Amino acid sequence: MTTAPPGLRIVADENMPHVEPWFSGLATSLTRLPGRSLSRSDLMNADVLLVRSVTRVDAQLLEGTPVRFVGSATIGTDHIDLAWLEQHGIAFHHAPGCNAQSVVDWVLSVFARLHLDLELPWWQQTIGVLGAGNVGGKLVERLQALGVRTLVCDPPKAAQSGQGGYVDLPTLLQASDIVCMHAPLTRGGKYATEGMIGSEQLGWLKPGAWLINAGRGPVIQEAPLQEALDARSINAVLDVWPDEPRVGETLLNAVYQASPHVAGYSQEGKWAGTRMLAEAVHQWSEKPLPNGPDLPEGPRLDAFFFDTDTPEYLGSELIQALHDPARDTVAMRYALDSGTVPPDTFDSLRKHYPKRRELAAAHVINVPEGARAWLSKLGFAIEQ
Repeated sequence: MTTAPPGLRIVADENMPHVEPWFSGLATSLTRLPGRSLSRSDLMNADVLLVRSVTRVDAQLLEGTPVRFVGSATIGTDHIDLAWLEQHGIAFHHAPGCNAQSVVDWVLSVFARLHLDLELPWWQQTIGVLGAGNVGGKLVERLQALGVRTLVCDPPKAAQSGQGGYVDLPTLLQASDIVCMHAPLTRGGKYATEGMIGSEQLGWLKPGAWLINAGRGPVIQEAPLQEALDARSINAVLDVWPDEPRVGETLLNAVYQASPHVAGYSQEGKWAGTRMLAEAVHQWSEKPLPNGPDLPEGPRLDAFFFDTDTPEYLGSELIQALHDPARDTVAMRYALDSGTVPPDTFDSLRKHYPKRRELAAAHVINVPEGARAWLSKLGFAIEQ
C-alpha cells in the first residue's frame, strides 16, 4: 500500500455531507463533483477519491491517474473493483454498517404505513429477512426483540455456521407474509445474487405477500416482478430498482410505496459514513483526526398528541411523525416524465432529500405506562 503524500488533493462526491470539516485540514485542494458523471479527466490531479454507490470505481475511471486512496461512504462494495485497486496498490476503505440503523428504521416506517393505511398487524406476521449482514442482521435483532416470528436466509452465513438459525430461500419465500430484501449485489461465484428473484421465486410467495426491497435493485428481475404485481398476486414496496436510476412508470405505479434509494439516508447514517472515511484517510496520512461536526439534538415528540388506543398504534404514529414513506411515493410519481423517472431527476430527489433522524434520536414524552416497553423495543428514547 502506498503512503500519503504531504498535502492531499481530494475529489469528493458533491452529495457527500460533512466533507469540508473532516477533510479540509488535510487538503491542498478539495473538489466536489457529481458522482454519477465522474470521469478519468476529473481525477488527473487527485490523490484521494471519495465516492458513494453511484460511482463505478475501476480501471476505466482510475487508470493513469495519481489517485492512491479510494473511500466509499457506503455499506456495499459492488460498485468497486476491489481486485484492481489491490493489484495497483491503491488503498481502499468503505463504511460497513454506517447506515444500517437508518435502513432498519426505514423498514419500520414502511410497516407503520401499512399498519395505519391497511390495518396490517405486521408484528403478528411471519417476516422473512433475505441477507443477514449489517442491515439484515440488525433488522432481525429488532424484530426478534419485538417478539416477531422471523425467518432468515443467508446462504454464505449458513455455510459458515452449519445452517444453524437459517432457512433456505424456498422455505423463506413460501412461509413469510412479509419478505425484506437486504442481500448484497454479487454478479458471480457460488452465491451470486444478481437476478436471484425471478418468476419461479416470486411464484413461491404466498398470495398477497409483501416484498420490500431496500437492498439492491438488480437482485430482483424486473419483468417477472412487474408480471406478479400486475396479476396482484403479491404486493411490493421498493426503495431500490432493477434498472436504477431509471424507474419506469408502469413499475412505479404498481408498487404500494416507492422511494429513490434513500432508506439509508438518515442524518446519523450520513454522518457516520463520512466520519469512518475521515478516520481511515487520517490514519493513512498519519495525521490526527480533527473534531468534526456534531449532530443537533433530536426532536421531542409528545405522545399526548397521538393515538394511544394501543401501544402498536402509538408506535406507528410516532414513527410516521419522524418519517412517512408516503411522502417519498408522491415525490417519485410527481417526478415522472414521458413514462419514466429520468436518471437526473432520480439523483436530484436523492440530493435534495429531506433531513431525517433515526428513531433513537427522538425523545418521546408523556408515554402511557402500557406503551413504554413497545416503544423502547421499536428504538425510541423514552423520557421519564
